[in-house]
Amino acid sequence: MTTILLSYNEVQTVARKAASGAGLPYGVAEDIGQAAVWLSARGVDAVRVVVAALADDRQTILAGQAAIDALCCGETEEVVLKDRDCGLLIGLAGVAAMNAGLSFAVRLGNGDVVPLVRVSDVAGRVPSAAALRLMSDDVDDAPARFGAPRPAATDAGAYAAALGLAAKTHVPASELSRAQGAGASASDND
Repeated sequence: MTTILLSYNEVQTVARKAASGAGLPYGVAEDIGQAAVWLSARGVDAVRVVVAALADDRQTILAGQAAIDALCCGETEEVVLKDRDCGLLIGLAGVAAMNAGLSFAVRLGNGDVVPLVRVSDVAGRVPSAAALRLMSDDVDDAPARFGAPRPAATDAGAYAAALGLAAKTHVPASELSRAQGAGASASDND
């Protein structure tokens, strides 16, 4: 398996563009890009996770995101995870927890409950995660793990697949598309 190293910005951008190319709304694609950075900082090949999730039904992603929103606002106590979308949902939950200042826990298949910020090996825990739940405010969730200084390596095949999805958002080059602002102008020098 050939791997490549990307920057966090590249991880976020390729995941966001792949989600847009797969037909997801732009706001959801933005969330997926942020989740990819969160996962990558914790040792997960986030581009591979995103491509795998996008290969499934997009409605599963939207339903998972809605379930995480329900968890954030207290409408539900637990979100049951499915094997095929578990990694992306954990990333989305990690970002939601950071943005909302909440603490989430992961209930593993064996029944253990681990605070999400203390999951030291997200890559190893993702396959065994069974559910996400909101933790009570009286639980000390420090020390938070902020992630690695470099993103996790990305599988070259997953990266190519993500670029293929992203290419679906490109506008065909024509005189009309250029006249309406598509593409680089004659003065672009970057």
